[in-house]
Amino acid sequence: MKGIKDRGQTIQFLKLYTHYFSDMMMPNVSIFIAWAVIAFAVPVLHADQGILIKSEEAILHFLLPILLAYTGGKMVEPTRGGVSGAIAILGMILTSRFPQVFGAMIIGPLTGGMLRFFDHIFSRKVKTGYEMLFRNFSAGLIGGLLFLCNFFVFGPLLDQLSQQSYHLVDFFLKQNLFPAIHLFLEPLKVLFFNNIINHGLFTPLGVEGASIHGTSILFLLEANPGPGLGVLFACMRYGSKKARNGATAAAFVQAIGGIHEVYFPFILMNPLLIIAPILGGATGTFIFQMSKVGLRSPASPGSILAILTNTPNHMWSGVLAGVLVSTLVSFFVAYFVLTYHSVNEKSTEGTICMDKVKRIIVACDAGMGSSAIGASLLTKHLEEAAISIPVDYNSIYQLKDGEDLLVITQSGLGALAQTKTPQAQHYFLSNFLAESEYETLVKLLKQEQETVANVSFKVGEKIPTLIFLYEGKKRGAQTMAVAIVRKIANELAIPIEVKKEDIETTQFNPEALYIVQKDFQQMAALTNVTHLVVDDLVTTSKYRQLMTEGVAYVLD
Repeated sequence: MKGIKDRGQTIQFLKLYTHYFSDMMMPNVSIFIAWAVIAFAVPVLHADQGILIKSEEAILHFLLPILLAYTGGKMVEPTRGGVSGAIAILGMILTSRFPQVFGAMIIGPLTGGMLRFFDHIFSRKVKTGYEMLFRNFSAGLIGGLLFLCNFFVFGPLLDQLSQQSYHLVDFFLKQNLFPAIHLFLEPLKVLFFNNIINHGLFTPLGVEGASIHGTSILFLLEANPGPGLGVLFACMRYGSKKARNGATAAAFVQAIGGIHEVYFPFILMNPLLIIAPILGGATGTFIFQMSKVGLRSPASPGSILAILTNTPNHMWSGVLAGVLVSTLVSFFVAYFVLTYHSVNEKSTEGTICMDKVKRIIVACDAGMGSSAIGASLLTKHLEEAAISIPVDYNSIYQLKDGEDLLVITQSGLGALAQTKTPQAQHYFLSNFLAESEYETLVKLLKQEQETVANVSFKVGEKIPTLIFLYEGKKRGAQTMAVAIVRKIANELAIPIEVKKEDIETTQFNPEALYIVQKDFQQMAALTNVTHLVVDDLVTTSKYRQLMTEGVAYVLD
């Protein structure tokens, strides 16, 4: 048991600290889209083909590494780390024959870290009025020194490593060993390492290969939608009821939207299904190899449209054949697994304290595709149920904790979500696209909301709605009092509505109990409503007495 726990913690650690590769690449994915647009437009416009060569060289050798280094440096030191990282990587670019994508991913965060360390040591010694000069000097100093180090030392070293990496990949290609990569690739993808693998490994190596040969098969290894589509098609027809509900939408989103994360939950619900994408992916890659096809640039996201856009016209048949065959193989293997292996479905229902929920965040690994779709679906269901709670989406690594937060994520990321936001409430889905699961969640939220809002109290018998009144826009003590009462109510499991209102704008409710402090200036306005006067809104003991002994006891 301890071993299993340790492995789980190791996976969480790796996912937490290796997501930086993805975070550096994802903001710069639009570069490849622009590259594809340029490559498509030049032949159509009958322009000089040399423009393609020049643009390719400029994008791969200069623009992409500089932007990656800028992004990586800014992630560590938000103010000046990006600029220093861009300066530093230029030294490596000028001395290398290969596009230094790997180098940029290393140098960017390293530069930001060194700059932060330098500031920590010397910033306290800077005299008042010289802070701006110091910040500019330190950014230039660190950037310049690393430029020289990269030009004379690290640039030539990484250039050799890039050359050796390329030779290793070339060895796999010549020995027909690429299909074997899927033995490791597919299980890691399902554990949500897909962005890390694609952007951190295949993309840099693929860029280097494409700069020499024009295309690279590496861009197809992770991006091929076939293995996932095969699993989803099988689940649509032969899966459990829960699986069938979400598989159709998931298949469409993966094929057209290129979001592969949508099929991961189906495999996590039935781990034996992992065999399907392994065999399907290996078969597809074998077809790609035999057809000698590849993409000009990364297909991100990995949709059919993005893949074909980045495929030379004469390679379309080979690429489509690989995607189709991988889909069919994955489908038949998944069919066999689903037919001969039953799955016990686990309910995702739980208890949510509605009174605490002020905002909802749908979180996935990258915080872009699947979580954005999930947030949109949830927003629609909340609006239909007349529940007004703001819904947003984000990367699970960028979550900000808070007691008023409800985090919704897939069960495979549940442990990491709880680690990042221990104070928040959590709700786990099997699939971001499963409409039935959102309906269940909304019913749960609505039930909790009605439990709080629709309780009818009679003064003297039960606790009414509690309203803390404030005047002159001074409501600090009232805000603290509301939090105290809600905490006591949660401890005693008493559903109650607690809020604060301005005496000038409030509409007095005859079934509510109004609470004010002894120095309240507009006491006369409370003549015709039930009210409680306390010495201090924060330190009084009346709230617990109110909930244990009743309204009549406290007022008497």
